[in-house]
Formats: sequence, structure tokens, C-alpha cells
Amino acid sequence: METFLQIIKPEFFDIFGIFVFLFIIIISIQGLKNENLLAKWILITLLAIGVLGLIVDGTVVFTTYLR
Repeated sequence: METFLQIIKPEFFDIFGIFVFLFIIIISIQGLKNENLLAKWILITLLAIGVLGLIVDGTVVFTTYLR
């Protein structure tokens, strides 16, 4: 277990977070387009979380690793 944690660096989680927030955005948009079992306010909340998370995480990744 220790070797696994030593292999994964913190940068991995920052970059992986971008894909997670994109996934949340895509799922919430698909749910809003189609008739879904979830309430509309839940999907709008997920969309807001996804967009805000993508902005914050994207800014961190850009300023820390890409610039």
C-alpha cells in the first residue's frame, strides 16, 4: 500500500479532478435534457458544482502545472 501511495503524486488528483468535474457536467446536462427520475433542482445543483469545480480545478492545474 505504501508503494502505491508513493507512485501516485498529488498532481494526479488535480488533473484527475478535471475529468471528474467534466463527467459531473455531462451527466447533469444529459439528465436535464431527458426526462429523469431525479428532481430538476438536483441536476441544476450538480451542474453548478461541476462548472465551479472545473473552473477552480482548471485554474489550479493551469497555473501550477501548465504555465
